[in-house]
Amino acid sequence: MPPAETAAVRVTLVPCPDSAPPWFVSSRDVVTKVDLGCHFDALIAAWTRIEFASRFEHSPTNLPSKGRPIQVGAWISGRRGKRGAPSPVIRDLSAFAKAWDTWWSLLQPAWRAKDADGKWSTAGEYGEGGREWGALYQWGVNGTLSVVAALYFWGCASGEDVESEAVWNEAVADATWMLEGMAKYYEMFNRKF
Repeated sequence: MPPAETAAVRVTLVPCPDSAPPWFVSSRDVVTKVDLGCHFDALIAAWTRIEFASRFEHSPTNLPSKGRPIQVGAWISGRRGKRGAPSPVIRDLSAFAKAWDTWWSLLQPAWRAKDADGKWSTAGEYGEGGREWGALYQWGVNGTLSVVAALYFWGCASGEDVESEAVWNEAVADATWMLEGMAKYYEMFNRKF
């Protein structure tokens, strides 16, 4: 069944923090416009925790763009959906999935390893006791929002394509695992200040 725009409040979607600045509110509105299910809502929750813990500030550097799906770059160039700009169109789901895999692989910290099936391992502890996040350690408007947006556009485009949806679900699960680990670290680190 294809995703539909959300008319009712979703039970699994965490509320937007009252202290959120306009950039976060508008970005969050874009990536939650269509209900992609509870697993995607868990990704939204982890991203929200990261941004809240970092006080909605912007990291001094941007998430690397090398290997990033071109649709995400187009969305960023189009002011991230502000002023009613349409979401990017993904015509080739297989090519998008391949671009996602390339980019996601480049964002991974050195401690991450793939299992025997070639999938990122989510077993065990986060590397360096949860202190090492590599290139993925970026927050704010040019940080993990791009990861969330890429998965949102892909999820919306998957529609009834069962194969693409299965690959997308794996990508969402892995990104959620990483962002949840980062959220724990951000919360622990920022509690000290």
